[in-house]
Amino acid sequence: MSKVLILDCENYESVEDKISKVFDTFPRQWKGKNVLVKPNMLNGREPERGNTTHPSVIKAVTKWLIDAGANVTVGDNPGAIGSKINERCAKSSGIFDASMGHYKNISNEPENIDIKSKFVKQVVVSKSVIDSDILISLPKFKTHSLTQITGAIKNSFGFLIGGDKGRIHAISGNYESFVEVLVDIYQIRLPDLVIMDAVIGMEGNGPSGGNLRQVGKIIASDNGVAVDAVMTYMMGKKPEKIYMLEVAKQRGLGEIDLQKMEIIGNPEPIKGFKMPSTFFYQFAGRFYNNRVIQSLVWSKPFIPKDKCKGCGICEDSCPIKAIKMTDKYPVINRKACIRCYCCQELCPNDAVELKRFV
Repeated sequence: MSKVLILDCENYESVEDKISKVFDTFPRQWKGKNVLVKPNMLNGREPERGNTTHPSVIKAVTKWLIDAGANVTVGDNPGAIGSKINERCAKSSGIFDASMGHYKNISNEPENIDIKSKFVKQVVVSKSVIDSDILISLPKFKTHSLTQITGAIKNSFGFLIGGDKGRIHAISGNYESFVEVLVDIYQIRLPDLVIMDAVIGMEGNGPSGGNLRQVGKIIASDNGVAVDAVMTYMMGKKPEKIYMLEVAKQRGLGEIDLQKMEIIGNPEPIKGFKMPSTFFYQFAGRFYNNRVIQSLVWSKPFIPKDKCKGCGICEDSCPIKAIKMTDKYPVINRKACIRCYCCQELCPNDAVELKRFV
């Protein structure tokens, strides 16, 4: 039976005490073990923006592991491409300092590995993911415009280095296929412990452009699927309605029925929690395999000229090159767009909006 620990944590000043309780609840041998601490380092935005795992959580976990005698590495691969970008994101998000000297640019150690997937035969991952004795995943309590939720399963997408993420988006091509590949990647290396930063969450069009929401929790388990299911329930949605969790459950990777879990703490749903504007498509679009209907319900990226700064990151991040900069303004090829929302996720200025009728 999956065990999930839910701790009250109203602010980041009290995180260290909560992290100790997590390790007490899920004991194991740490001394001498090579431990990879993998946060959600989506981008380089400052901690107050709520895009990344908060530095306080990372520091508390790292400190506890050092004291326990573990050999600690802190690292992740952000959505943007490039080794130097990895380091800039780590520093500007506060993750570099939070690692207490244990940050490693894991994008510098690519390794091609075979993967069991009907969509792709090989992926490029960071060697530290494969070599670690213990993997601790530190996801963030957030929504996601494409996958509905982000959490432990989605956090494992950060195993992939740089451009390989875009390649997966291009190969999968649609919501259902992308979700299945995500679970394939999650299975490369299941996390041994998941500690979710749910002190401040994100609702609406996450994982970067949504609105911050006080949640006041730390959620932990030795099963990532169970953590994601509890998060979904707290968002006010049924876990079995999230396709990513449905696929993981079918593969025997974890329980998504809270009645079949040992839950320590209160997973009370958050009143009025807002899901992404794309949520309706993922719910209805799967039942209407008609491109005309899907084009009406599937939200599309839209970039207002008054918000755009002309940085070109959306063009660089588009996996199928459906965005071209014209006169310092991005123009989207609607017919080519696969609605992966990478442009919305990685825009540093929150200039990309999602609309059904554009």
